[in-house]
Amino acid sequence: MSVFTEAAAAVQTALKLADDLRRTSQELKDLAQEVREHDRRIIRLEAQWETAAMLSRKRLE
Repeated sequence: MSVFTEAAAAVQTALKLADDLRRTSQELKDLAQEVREHDRRIIRLEAQWETAAMLSRKRLE
């Protein structure tokens, strides 16, 4: 292989890695957004659960 062929292969590899990194970064951003949405939903469910528990305690009194 000539030096130019090796350099071209190295550039192609670097570009492929950069593209892979960009796609992985976007996937992580999407996952982070999904985790935040799940966290919000869990918080709402916990609040509903606590309210229901409090109301049931008041009924028993």
